[in-house]
Amino acid sequence: MRLLILALLGTIWGCSTIQKYSLRSTSGLFRDSNARMARERDWEFFRASAPGNLKFMELLSLQDKDNLVLLATLAKGYAGYAFSVHETLFLEDSILGLENSVNFKSAISLYTRSLDYGLVFLDKKGISKRDLLNLNDHELKIKLGKKLSDRDLEGVLYLAQSWGSLINLQKDNMSLVSQVPRVKILFDFVCKEDPKIDDGVCDLFFAQYEAARPKMLGGNPQLAKELYMDAMSRNPKNLLIRISYIQYLLLPAFESDLYEMESKILKQEFAEWDNLNRDSLEDHSSYRVNEDLNLYNAVAKKRFEIIEKNKAKIF
Repeated sequence: MRLLILALLGTIWGCSTIQKYSLRSTSGLFRDSNARMARERDWEFFRASAPGNLKFMELLSLQDKDNLVLLATLAKGYAGYAFSVHETLFLEDSILGLENSVNFKSAISLYTRSLDYGLVFLDKKGISKRDLLNLNDHELKIKLGKKLSDRDLEGVLYLAQSWGSLINLQKDNMSLVSQVPRVKILFDFVCKEDPKIDDGVCDLFFAQYEAARPKMLGGNPQLAKELYMDAMSRNPKNLLIRISYIQYLLLPAFESDLYEMESKILKQEFAEWDNLNRDSLEDHSSYRVNEDLNLYNAVAKKRFEIIEKNKAKIF
């Protein structure tokens, strides 16, 4: 009987090992599928289909808890869904004064899930939560440089995005707000190593960082405007940057005239991006070579529609 039990345990262990090997050998597919998701141009389709993909990856991660590719992909996936869907819908809730809405709670929940996966990812790379919170700036920068490689940048980037977004959505929580400098250290590290990572995320962060902070906490609206202008000139097909400029600078300042100028530009750009005229059965849009920006632009379009619908209430 003892030999039979040992044989069964050996079989189970062997199957588990085979499963993990199979997952590791196909990890590149998860990175590729994430990249393909960035090409989705239908916001409603993304909203409906992404949760199933994320849950499937979660189940795979349970089979191989040390799989860094899956952990980084989950951190990115949940951050992307929270930002693209629930934070987008919360834009309208906030305009209508519904500050504690279902979309707000869902965004917090999903950003927290992303953050948790990112923290596990970093922990497996030798950087603990204690390190993130307690090391001084110089020590943390040194440790990031020693422990991380180019392959780890996306995991760190989306941990930082989720952390920063949780703070931005809960500015009344001063203990969270005090952690902003730690978030910036992570962004500084990633963006120094790869300034062009994920098609303009760094530009978007640094502009929004200046725009979203009040002046009493060091925010600089003029610098934010300059950063947005620079980002738009370098990433003209990433319409999310222009929407962020509207959302974080023009709307809070009630700049209705500037908004109308930006609105005209966006209507022209979205018409080009939509490219509904297919009389030759070909895509002649100037956006056709920028497929990796499709999801950004789909989110930008959804936010623009929300702002247009409610502009009388805003201004």
